[in-house]
Amino acid sequence: MPSTDPAPDAERPKRTRRRTGTYAAADERRRKIAETAVAHFAEFGYYNTSMPKIAADVGISHAGLLHHFSSKSDLLLAVLDTRETQAAEQFYSHLDPEAPDPLELLRLTSRHVRFNTTQPGLIQMYAVLSAEASNPDHPAHAHFRERYQQLTGFIARTLQHGVAAGTLRADTPCDDVAREILAVADGYGVQFGLSDGGWDMAAAYHDYLDRLARRITTDGRGL
Repeated sequence: MPSTDPAPDAERPKRTRRRTGTYAAADERRRKIAETAVAHFAEFGYYNTSMPKIAADVGISHAGLLHHFSSKSDLLLAVLDTRETQAAEQFYSHLDPEAPDPLELLRLTSRHVRFNTTQPGLIQMYAVLSAEASNPDHPAHAHFRERYQQLTGFIARTLQHGVAAGTLRADTPCDDVAREILAVADGYGVQFGLSDGGWDMAAAYHDYLDRLARRITTDGRGL
C-alpha cells in the first residue's frame, strides 16, 4: 500500500504562482516588443533595424526597451528562439520521437506552412534574415546554421525510419530529400513575399509535398 504520509518539503511539488501585476505587465511588454521587432526585421533586415524606432512603435523609451533586451542581437535571437519553440510545440510535439511517421511529418509541415501564411511578416522576416545570416559576422549566423543542421537531421532521420519500416522506398536519398523540403519552403517563402501575399503558397507547398510523398512511398501514397 502506498504511504499516505505527507511528502517531505523537499519532495513536494512547488506551487506555481500566476504572474500578475508587474510581472504580467512585463510579459505583455516583452510580447509587444517581440511582435514589433518581427515587423522591423522583416522590413529592414537586421542591420537597418533601429532599436529606438522599435521602442517608439511600442510606445516606450529606448532605455525602457534595453531594460527588456540588452541589445539588438539579444532581441533578434530571443525572437527567433521564441518563434521556433512555439512552432515545435504547436505542430511537431506529438510525433513519436522513437519512430516518427514520415507521412505525418509531411502533413504537419504542410499545416505549419499554411499557418505561417496567415502571418506574412514571419515569412518575410525569415527570408530576409536567413539571407543576411549567410555572412559569418551576422549575429544570427550560428543560429541559422544550427537550425538548418537540426532540421535537416531531424527530417532525414524521420525519412530513414520510413525506409526501415518499409513505407518509403529503399532508394530514397533521405539527406537530399530533407534539404529539398527546406529549400522549397524557403524558395516559396521568397516568392510569397514578392507576390504581396497574392499567391497561394500553402496550396502550392502542399501539392509539392503530396508529389514528393507519391515519389518516395513504396505504394505511391500521397498526403
